[in-house]
Amino acid sequence: MGSVDYHLVLRALLGAPTECGDTGIIRTYDSQCFLGLVDALGHGKEAYRIACLAHDYLERNFHDDLVMMMKGLHEHLKGTRGIVAALCRMDINTGELLYVGVGNICVKIMGPRAFTFVPRDGIIGYVIPTPCEQHRRLYSGDTLVMYSDGIREHFDPLDCAGLFSGSAQSIASGLLRQFGKKDDDASCIALRYTT
Repeated sequence: MGSVDYHLVLRALLGAPTECGDTGIIRTYDSQCFLGLVDALGHGKEAYRIACLAHDYLERNFHDDLVMMMKGLHEHLKGTRGIVAALCRMDINTGELLYVGVGNICVKIMGPRAFTFVPRDGIIGYVIPTPCEQHRRLYSGDTLVMYSDGIREHFDPLDCAGLFSGSAQSIASGLLRQFGKKDDDASCIALRYTT
């Protein structure tokens, strides 16, 4: 029987939460955990409006198959400036993880079997390739991190070795604090898995 500790942090470039183009959703149900992270293009009130549209769609559809959800999100956002997004679903009991991503949301497994998912290129709501589902497994003690391009993509794990021994909240907040850029909205989800 597995368990998860998770946390989402958001930071708006312009300060006000109603001007943040990043958003996220985490939902647990049955033995599943759904995680979605969204970054609307640009920042400010228009980016926030688009992020809210995406968030509302994910709230209504997080039970769906990830590929179908990504296709539906694309249709839902047509006519907007678009978003990039990563969607994950984890079986809490087995550690099996499914991933679908379009655009530059970074998704990594941190642990002895470190792994970085490769998203498809595209802009959801404008042009996307056929979404592709990827599979991995989390093991006890692994941490899954998902973050927007408001956080530096590459960092040396040695620069933050102690960070990944804390809670999901301290991991997400620490990544944002240490590696957040000063010129964009930023968001991070951290999930720690134990059995």
